[in-house]
Amino acid sequence: MKCLFSSILAVILFQISLAQTAEKPMFSTEVYFDFGKHDLRSKTDSLLLNLRDYVKGKDNFTIRITAHTDSIGSLANNLALSQRRAQSIKDFLVKNSIDAARISFAYFGEKKPVTDNRTEEGRQQNRRATVEVLLTLPIVIIEGVVTDEKTFQPLTAEVIIRTKEGSDTLLTGADGRFRTEQLSGTVVGIDAYAKCHFMRTEMVKAMPKMSAVNLPLRPANTGAIADIGNLYFVGNQPVLLESSKPELPKILRFLQDNPDMKIEIAGHVNRPNNPPVLKSSWDFKLSEDRAKTVYNYLIENGITAERVSWKGYGNHEMRFPKAIYEKEQALNRRVEMRVLEGGCE
Repeated sequence: MKCLFSSILAVILFQISLAQTAEKPMFSTEVYFDFGKHDLRSKTDSLLLNLRDYVKGKDNFTIRITAHTDSIGSLANNLALSQRRAQSIKDFLVKNSIDAARISFAYFGEKKPVTDNRTEEGRQQNRRATVEVLLTLPIVIIEGVVTDEKTFQPLTAEVIIRTKEGSDTLLTGADGRFRTEQLSGTVVGIDAYAKCHFMRTEMVKAMPKMSAVNLPLRPANTGAIADIGNLYFVGNQPVLLESSKPELPKILRFLQDNPDMKIEIAGHVNRPNNPPVLKSSWDFKLSEDRAKTVYNYLIENGITAERVSWKGYGNHEMRFPKAIYEKEQALNRRVEMRVLEGGCE
């Protein structure tokens, strides 16, 4: 089986490559004009010189100008006026050492007002041009594979790709493979879901020549245990950090995808180099309360009490009883899912 997995991964390893480039807005300013004029106002100079200073020393940028007018006058005259306004800005930038080849412009006359033209104040807002600096970035093709953690067989799975700009849902084929295109440097969260398996999340940064993303999913058999990843609490409290709250819907989704399954939410605390704490102790109660926080979320979101329970274990099941390093301590203070019934043997 390992040979099969190795061959699958070898096919896609180092196939992550540059497909093309895309432009990302990095700097923007608005330039306003007098009625019927295309000449730059004196105070506009400083705005455009700030833009020039912003791009100084950069070599992966373009500048885009979009120019407009108010609605007074004919459509043809306003279109021509907006063209002259765009040209005036371009001429100024070229005069101030910006390569003309980096500058593009579009002009729309009165077709794209930002506000109503019925007042002078509104018309002034529409006599404008937007000047943007666009960072030119390569697009990276990220490829990966979802497999069974034990058999190494590929899995048909749903893969959710998350970035700051939004999310996208992909379905793998029978070969378990998925592919997404992202701007170089983008931090990407990848969530994988497959029936009868615990979910998994990986965070990667889209970079040229990165390795393929491997997402092995643990089978959710009866008796199986899996950590709830990225679940962090306020120090010595059962209160989830804001950054951890997006993990809760993933647990909910797992139970929704496996409707016959019953699980226990198990809470643990980190008390290394100490004997097992008493069940009546504050530490033991903390492990219970953290497990119950997850339990309460599931109940509040439609999971029946017959399907989910919670239990605290104090420090009785620490993975590193003599933990020194933070990584070891973090693995001690964990919350787990334990499949009690209905596993997918």
